[in-house]
Order: sequence, then structure tokens, then C-alpha cells
Amino acid sequence: MIYLGAEKLKSVMSDILKEIRVEPESASHLVDSVVEASLKGIDTHGLSLFPHYVEGFIKGRINRHPVFRIVKDNGSAKLIDADGAIGHHSGIFAMDFCIDMASRNGSGIVAVRNSSHFGAASYFTEYAARHDMIGFAFTNTNSLVKAHGAVEPFFGTNPICFSCPIEGEEPLCLDMATSIISWNYVRNHKETNQLLGDGLAYDENGQFTTDAKKAKCVRPIGDYKGFGLGMMVEVMCSVLSGSDFGHDLMPMFGSDMSKKRGISHCFHAVDIRKFTNIKKFRERMQQLAAIIRSMRPLEGQEVMIPGDPEKHAMKQRLENGIPVADNIWKNLLGVSETFKDAVVREE
Repeated sequence: MIYLGAEKLKSVMSDILKEIRVEPESASHLVDSVVEASLKGIDTHGLSLFPHYVEGFIKGRINRHPVFRIVKDNGSAKLIDADGAIGHHSGIFAMDFCIDMASRNGSGIVAVRNSSHFGAASYFTEYAARHDMIGFAFTNTNSLVKAHGAVEPFFGTNPICFSCPIEGEEPLCLDMATSIISWNYVRNHKETNQLLGDGLAYDENGQFTTDAKKAKCVRPIGDYKGFGLGMMVEVMCSVLSGSDFGHDLMPMFGSDMSKKRGISHCFHAVDIRKFTNIKKFRERMQQLAAIIRSMRPLEGQEVMIPGDPEKHAMKQRLENGIPVADNIWKNLLGVSETFKDAVVREE
């Protein structure tokens, strides 16, 4: 197993993106988001996707020099055209507007169209939380989740993400797909020839399969409830922004990398100060967290709040390095041999 250092990794990735002429802000947000996801143990949205993003920049799927355009502006709501930008950049661009509008009006919401995959949604909501805001982020994706009662998928994994500040630690963060697993989880199992767990994915006939190579779509969380939440996200993203439904989007993988996908997002920030004293809010959040964490655990388990597993993973990986599976390491070296400069240890 290869272990990579976060800061060395950022330097290597930044140099690669500079070499292919990705504008600095897009590159900065992409690198920060990818490394943060890997540090948190969210490997499906971390380093494993970097070769895909590089290919997207080179072949034209992702705009290396986007010009964002405000299509509608109504004081506390905006619609932005991202000009095919990397979603990590368009998301922060949008959230900055949300924060600014919320600081003046109490709440700000931005819908984004004509974007691309934005990685881990927590990158945007925690950004809002660090500005003492409650942050929300949503995105649609291509059809990957089986529709309730149907053989085929309709909505994507359409995540819901929520963050808020908490005293004495990094923000609380709930970041969940409306599917029981991500599609990248299926892809990773396919590449490593591992079986999926029972009840996670379906074959082309809408029947459960543990064979990642036969999986055509994944299961929604809570069955019809997850299907309904996926539809809510679709409304907030594609319907609100006037974009294509996820059902009509090209797949992230295995499709023409010279064509833009037209992903849509939605971001929302709420100014806590408009409701209560920010210090009091932070302290009450810490009180709430402490009560939950101190509950009597099942044998061999720890009672945690959303985001705790990621905080534990980050502490360990900052100390020991980010572990990289052999197949992902091979793909990274296929982009550039300079990734070897980020190795901090091998096992």
C-alpha cells in the first residue's frame, strides 16, 4: 500500500493542472476538494477521480477557463451559468454569493446550470459553516438509482449535504447520497474484482446482484423514501435552473469526453446571526453533540454524530498519509510519474 502526504500531493496536482493550462482558481478548488475528500476517507470522491478530471480538461468536457454569468439576480436568489466549469469551482463561486446574500437578507440561494461533477458536497457546506452560516448543497447526476417499482434507474445519486458550525471543532456535516452506495463504490469494486454486499445494486433486469460488473444501478436509501428525496434534489437542481433532467445527462464514465454534461447544482446559506447569537449557537451545538456522543454504546461501537467518522479519518491520515489502493495508484502514475514525489511511506 502506498501512502501520500497531503501537502506534497497538493503541490504535485497543482503543477499538473498548471501544465495543462487550467486557470488558477479552478485548479485550486479542485485540488483542495480532492485532497480534503481523501483525508476524510471519502475515497470515492478523492484521488481516484483526479485522472478523470484531467482527461476532462484535456479533451474538452470541462472548461479550463470558464466565464461565469449571472443569468438572474433577485436579491436573495441567483441563477448562474457556469460555462462548463469544474463543479468544485462553480460551487464555491455560487456559495460565496449565498453567503453574501445571507449576511444581508438572512438567507441566500443560488441555482447553477451548465456545470460539471463537483466532487464531495461537504466542500461547499463546510465552507459556509466556517463563515458562521448553515450551508446546504445539492447536485443532480445521470440516472444511477433504480426508480421505485421500476426495473430501470431514473434519478442519479443526487446527494443532500448540510453543515453548521460547532464550538471547538470542525463543522458538523451530514453528506449523504440518496442512494445506499455511490456509483464510484461500484466502479472501485469492479476494478478490484470484489463482490458487492447484498441488497446494494441491481442488474439490467432490476434484480439484486453482488457482481459489480453486472450492476446497472444502485438501491435508493429507504427504498421509496430515497426515491422521493432524489426527486426533491432533482427539482432543486435541474427544474429550478432550467437544466436537463439527470435522466438525460451523459454518464460520467464511458461517454464522449469532448462533450459537456450540463450538470446542475443548488446551494443555500442561512445566516445564524439573524436568529441567535453565533457563540450561543456554537455552544449549544457542542452541547447537543456531547449529549449524543455520551450515550451508552453497543458493545464494540462508538456513538457518533454526522461527520465524526470523517474527522477521525482526517486525524489519522494527516499523521500517517493517505492510503492509495494499487489500481488507483496505477491510474495516478498514468497521469504523471511526479505523484511519486508525494509518497511518504510504503507497506
